[in-house]
Amino acid sequence: MARYAKQNLRRSSTMAMVAQRSEKYSSDITQDMNTDDLPESQKVKLRFLKDEYLVDDPDNITIYGSEYEIDNLAEVMKEYGFQGVILAYPIEGGKYRIESGHRRRLAARKAGIETIPVLETVPPKTEYERKRRLFGANLLERDKNPIITARVADNLYYTFRDEYEYKKENDLLDKDEDGNLIESGDIIKKVSAFMGLDVRTINKYRTLLKLIPKLQEMAASKEYSWTALTDAVTLSEQKQEELVSDILNEPESVTKAWIIKKCRELKQEEIKIDQENNKGQAVTQ
Repeated sequence: MARYAKQNLRRSSTMAMVAQRSEKYSSDITQDMNTDDLPESQKVKLRFLKDEYLVDDPDNITIYGSEYEIDNLAEVMKEYGFQGVILAYPIEGGKYRIESGHRRRLAARKAGIETIPVLETVPPKTEYERKRRLFGANLLERDKNPIITARVADNLYYTFRDEYEYKKENDLLDKDEDGNLIESGDIIKKVSAFMGLDVRTINKYRTLLKLIPKLQEMAASKEYSWTALTDAVTLSEQKQEELVSDILNEPESVTKAWIIKKCRELKQEEIKIDQENNKGQAVTQ
């Protein structure tokens, strides 16, 4: 447990990248820092709040789900106290909305910790800013499965699109000294830069969200190649259901190549059926 606690306190991921995305956070701050390790300039923003004053971000469960592996962290907190800090900003009613630290908050509950250290951040001015900050603050702090990454990528796409449209309507897009626009409207490239993934990979992740729920669950389980499962996007829902059944019936032989081959076979079956149906319709006409 002591080793786990030290790892939590010494994790090397900083908010340097997040600072650019989360509206001017100090690059010296991580949510893994103990309160004693915070620089003096940040300690003035530190609040010690009861759990009842903390509110989850509305998009957190939608994107990341409600199931967290918090048992180990809760055990660490029982022995060593709360680990790190939560990042949150004030909202109505004297409460604070969490933008990073939902998992820590739940672990603290399980550990019976009543007062939680919160580093107060500036409230977002727009909805797109709120979402961008949520994704940015959690981007490096989650053990994400492919479906969560797909949700982040997809939501970031619409977040950046909303931001671009808002700026365009209000003449706020970045311009050079000659007044020429320098802020690109290529949204997918913005998502790519934000997540540190190439455009092709971003698009492939987003494809997962077009699959039936059972295939999404398989991708999330990490037991099967998520990249291979994206090949099923060209199949009808019925054929996707068949793919699920075939995978479950051959658990030991399901490799990436197997899934790709099976998707091709099912697609060929689908094309053949369509061709036969079209022939039948032509004859009756």
